[in-house]
Amino acid sequence: MTSEKPIYKKPFEPIDNYKESTWVGNSTPIFEDEHTAVFKDRYPCVDGHLLFIAKENTAEYIGKSYSLAFQWGRDRIKEGKMDGFNVGQNIGKCAGQTIFWPHIHFIPRKDGDSEKPGGIRHAHLGVKHKNHY
Repeated sequence: MTSEKPIYKKPFEPIDNYKESTWVGNSTPIFEDEHTAVFKDRYPCVDGHLLFIAKENTAEYIGKSYSLAFQWGRDRIKEGKMDGFNVGQNIGKCAGQTIFWPHIHFIPRKDGDSEKPGGIRHAHLGVKHKNHY
């Protein structure tokens, strides 16, 4: 009898369910509940860069994942581990998505860690922000 070996997808391949996702094949979650698994980002932009992975591709599960990321950040601010955080998604190849399963980036921030203010507004490099900052 042959056993079913899971197939983990690579960047830009369509993913049909959480168990096919790249993260499940390459790492172990640092936290998990029924809706979300939290992984360390394999290519972090800063220490503490995490990915909150919805276990189903539905608004309910993605919403629960955002809620968990928000509370995670608020708790770490209260503990003095960071001063703020960014959370967000890249949805679609043109927006920078490479793993095609819903996942939320959590990026811890410290006061003064960037020369440019503006946070998520700088995700689109073609926009001029000088009038706002």
